[in-house]
Amino acid sequence: MNKIETKILKAVETNKLNLEIIGERNWYNYFIRVTQLVWSRNFHDGYLIEVYDERYGNHLASITL
Repeated sequence: MNKIETKILKAVETNKLNLEIIGERNWYNYFIRVTQLVWSRNFHDGYLIEVYDERYGNHLASITL
């Protein structure tokens, strides 16, 4: 796990990053996109968090919870 993924997971655990707010937004020095995952069969529902560099728009990480 890289530093960004660790930071995101810790923020979710401490409720500094609210996953109930779906969509795109700026978060600290990152641009994040939170998408709710809803499966039709045999998988648990969750969230996909995509992290981008705020300045240049480079994709940094994708995290599935």
